Amino acid sequence: MATILTFAFAFGSAMYAFSNKYLLVLVVLLFYIILQRLLHWHRRQKFLHQTMIKQGGKSFRLNGLLDSGNALMDPVSQQPVSIISLPVFLKMFPEISAEQIVFNQLDACVTGHYIDCQTVNGKGQVFVFAPDKMQIDGTTVNGLLGVSTQNFGHQKYDAILNIKLGGLL
Repeated sequence: MATILTFAFAFGSAMYAFSNKYLLVLVVLLFYIILQRLLHWHRRQKFLHQTMIKQGGKSFRLNGLLDSGNALMDPVSQQPVSIISLPVFLKMFPEISAEQIVFNQLDACVTGHYIDCQTVNGKGQVFVFAPDKMQIDGTTVNGLLGVSTQNFGHQKYDAILNIKLGGLL
């Protein structure tokens, strides 16, 4: 309703300014597309959070997406699990090889364990470990990190934050 009222207000007298009706329709459609993209960007920005992870004496700054679809809990420690991308994990642990990841041998070189989980792609196992420190928007949070072997694509985030951490921010 607000969109319709905005169009009516913005373009109510525009019909008199444009003699060509097709040009008017084009301008209205262009305005609508720009408005929708700005709204989409704004909605998405409020779920992106600056995340800092300290591991092995190094700090890693990430963009984390607070995702309502991630409610993964570690059955051993009962802590929420946030997911980091494989490239981030490989930066944290440069001594890890691709074979160790493919053959589920990460627990031999990093303190952690595998847990079963349900993903969009089906059932699988995720390696989880406790970082030395994790902060979201400057607030220290307790939680584990899981390693995704799936690429996050061309998204603007490196981590998928657990929804249960949202109440701590």
